[in-house]
Amino acid sequence: MKSKGFTLIELMIVVAIIAIVAAIAIPNLIRSRMSANETAAVAACKTFCTAEDVYRRTDYNLDGVLEYAQTLSGTNSLYELVAGSGNLGLIDKSFADAEGVPTGTASAKSGYVFNVLRSAGPNASGGARNFVDGSSRMTLGYGLSATPNQYDGTGRNSFIIDNGGTIYETDLGIIAVHPFTFDPSTFWVVAE
Repeated sequence: MKSKGFTLIELMIVVAIIAIVAAIAIPNLIRSRMSANETAAVAACKTFCTAEDVYRRTDYNLDGVLEYAQTLSGTNSLYELVAGSGNLGLIDKSFADAEGVPTGTASAKSGYVFNVLRSAGPNASGGARNFVDGSSRMTLGYGLSATPNQYDGTGRNSFIIDNGGTIYETDLGIIAVHPFTFDPSTFWVVAE
């Protein structure tokens, strides 16, 4: 009686073919996901600029001073007037929750974390300056940085933008420090 089934060699050949296909497909899938994350980060930077401009023009905190929000979430932020309320909503909750430094945790928006920048460096248009005035209000401009939450896993390029609206990008590498000032030095290029 002849047994029907696969021999061990046939099974090993099938497994080898699957491994070869996976070795080709997985890196392409990861690169595609990182590209999508970078596109989403650029879109978030543009959304941030629009939200900051609306926030300033509207004077949501009703103090008579036209100022920019200094945080994405929390009291007098782009997301809420009172911490925990989510009552303003100039940005979405996932964007507001992605504020901070890269940690590898799940709080990132499309693989990126964001930081509101409160100053400009010497390479910025207008030179080095604080965006926050003497009364602790951010009236003199704004900036935002977007950094991959997991370098080479969720993205490679970091992005910065200020109230001029030009988005700059660079690959800060695996040991990069999250930018805390808007300073598009020579290694930053205009994002396309």
